[in-house]
Amino acid sequence: MISIIGAGKVGSASAFNILRFRVSDVVLIDINKDVVKGEALDMMQAAPAIEFDGKVKGTNDFSEMEGSEVVVIVAGAGRKPGMTRFDLINANSKIVKSIVKEVVRYAPECKLMVVTNPVDIMTYVAYKESGFKRNRVFGMGNILDTMRFRSYIATELNVSREDIRALVIGEHGDSMVPLVDYATVSGIPIKDLLEKKQIEKIVSLTRTSGADVIRLKGATTYAPTVVIAIMVDAVLRGRNRVMSVSTFLQGEYGFSDISIGVPVILGKNGVERILELKLSPEAKKQLKKSVSIIKDMINKLENNPLIEEFPSKDCMREE
Repeated sequence: MISIIGAGKVGSASAFNILRFRVSDVVLIDINKDVVKGEALDMMQAAPAIEFDGKVKGTNDFSEMEGSEVVVIVAGAGRKPGMTRFDLINANSKIVKSIVKEVVRYAPECKLMVVTNPVDIMTYVAYKESGFKRNRVFGMGNILDTMRFRSYIATELNVSREDIRALVIGEHGDSMVPLVDYATVSGIPIKDLLEKKQIEKIVSLTRTSGADVIRLKGATTYAPTVVIAIMVDAVLRGRNRVMSVSTFLQGEYGFSDISIGVPVILGKNGVERILELKLSPEAKKQLKKSVSIIKDMINKLENNPLIEEFPSKDCMREE
């Protein structure tokens, strides 16, 4: 069983994707009792069409997460057009801290997955607040960015997205680092297939893609909810998938005391192993900048006395 905290668009769609992909039973938790029960009822009525007998329960009771193998935190204020992920830092840190206290109380053996933005900082907050071993606390990180990177490469080359392999590391935000040197089409480096200007365009589109969707429709839904389902599947089924997730570093890549996106093996124990890649001088420079930006935000957060306050209950949804 898994629990998802936050029954807005992203949380509810993630729960449905987990059912649709036949991954697990789901407990969906939200402070709005009627909404969360309605979401669960709606999904249950769709279940015969997907031919899956998995159960979904909607509740406002945190104790219902007891026994969950994975708890996914989606709740928080959502990004609006013109906002950066960092504009959300103070409000969402309070929300995440209050939720983690409930997770520690009711699901102390779970793997804790963070989606709330800015995800690298919220993963750091969750790790520090939980006291869990670092392998058990991880954020969505750059998996979504990688999907976007792959999509733009495929579009530029007019080939199937299925044949694209790529990685993005660093902040899940404007300073992300698409690793051009590790991007291939069926094993062929994209540098052998695309001109420099084409690659620069792809990298730029990848970095702005989230903001582009928010500007056009107000929020991202489909892509992040599929990523959540994929990550939960990797953990519950012990798939040992290689993915770039936000995880706490203790010397890897030369950095410590920060949660940031790096490639890992994601499996039954959460982060089974961090993979340290050989980076080009330019990629190292970009990653260092990304780390600096996140460190600066963490320092501001830790120096803000407001983060010790608990959130009001009416702000614990991600919309």
